[in-house]
Amino acid sequence: MAGKSAERTNPYFRFLRRMHAGGRSNMYGAIPYLSAAFGCDRDEAYRIVCEWVDLQDHAAKSAARGVAEPPRARESRNAPGAAAKSRRKSVPGRRS
Repeated sequence: MAGKSAERTNPYFRFLRRMHAGGRSNMYGAIPYLSAAFGCDRDEAYRIVCEWVDLQDHAAKSAARGVAEPPRARESRNAPGAAAKSRRKSVPGRRS
């Protein structure tokens, strides 16, 4: 997907963003869910998930270099599990 607007309107990527934010599965575990939801075969679903993961990696590298993040990267960072780490109680003798 070349443009940001195409990424936002891509129903596969929208499905994967929501699944990632929900935290139900790691993203390679999303392949059967994607196949079932859109009726595509396993190979096509794998290609779509890999493309989505590559876009996320690219967004993370761009953010590390100080390049502005696209909106989809900010959504995934606000996943429910992200705040849970900061609320954990420290256990004496255990490193975080």
